[in-house]
Amino acid sequence: LASSSPLRTLADVAANAVCADCGDGSAAPTWAVMPHGALVCIQCSGIHRSLGTHISKVRSISLDSWTPEMAALMAALGNDVANAVLE
Repeated sequence: LASSSPLRTLADVAANAVCADCGDGSAAPTWAVMPHGALVCIQCSGIHRSLGTHISKVRSISLDSWTPEMAALMAALGNDVANAVLE
């Protein structure tokens, strides 16, 4: 993912520097939970995957392909908004 991409920019936002689920900040979260728009760590992404795609869809911000609409959703949300709604 190029450093100028919207998803990389989203990952650089301070609120997104820690996992939206567990709060771990030891490594930057690189997995996105759709449609919540939150960034999570690899461990929490596995938990979301195990819930099934009818509940939670997980995509890598660097390995998966993204449509412009999906990137716009992520840019509009992020960890602050997702946690405010879901907590």
